Amino acid sequence: MSRVKKVKKLSKDKGLTASLVIIAGLFLIAIFAPWLAPHDPNVGILSNRLLPPSSEHWLGTDHMGRDLFSRIIYGTRTTMVVALIITAGCFIIGTIVGVTAGYAGGWVDSLLMRIVDLLFAFPSRILALVVVGIIGPGLVNLGIAMILSWWVSFARVIRGVTLTVKENEYVLAAELYGQPKWKIIRKHILPNVMPQLLVIIALHISWIMMALAGFSLLGLGVEAPQAEWGMMISEARPYMRDNGYLLLFPGLAIMIAVSAFTILGEKLRDVYDPSHLRV
Repeated sequence: MSRVKKVKKLSKDKGLTASLVIIAGLFLIAIFAPWLAPHDPNVGILSNRLLPPSSEHWLGTDHMGRDLFSRIIYGTRTTMVVALIITAGCFIIGTIVGVTAGYAGGWVDSLLMRIVDLLFAFPSRILALVVVGIIGPGLVNLGIAMILSWWVSFARVIRGVTLTVKENEYVLAAELYGQPKWKIIRKHILPNVMPQLLVIIALHISWIMMALAGFSLLGLGVEAPQAEWGMMISEARPYMRDNGYLLLFPGLAIMIAVSAFTILGEKLRDVYDPSHLRV
């Protein structure tokens, strides 16, 4: 399928359009959070604790009297920024390792992929827990732990694509003409790797969002009073019987964000990697 046909197919996909609209909305909320939030997300009035949704507090208040709507708005910023930073770290490390292994081949490929296989043998969340246990909890440490645990899937995909691309005639011709390897990688390898990278980036963001919420729920991620969806669910657990909205709204935020990035990744994969559709 040509590039033009792929773009046309994507432009006609309603699911992709809906996911892009939601993702664009999430980015706008994250950017303009200070102007969208009607209250300070970290300041509460105890006399207003556990109020149900009303005209003053659209989604109610939490156990500290903080406005839930404002905290979800700021939680969007926290989740999006952290997920993008972690994904960027995985992207950089995975691209360097994957392209180097695939293009260099030989003992370099064998050495790098043995390291990747060793790390890939451990579930990423378990490996992240181990790293957090060593360097300590906290948002920064959790981000480092997740980058160290999740970059391997980038490396495996990129290496596979690089192995295929480097056998193409235009790459062989560039090598024959004596072009530097770094220029071949920049001009010929990376542009052909990018479509698959877009797929894995979108899927990784959704996985990282779920993992971040899970770690915060366990008290290993964001620390109070910073607003984050998983932390909000963790704080709401003692009050969920009589104040179910405390769990409902941050849970819906997680579901919507994760679903949008997952749909985006799946739709891109349908176009750029149709082999997974074959039975």
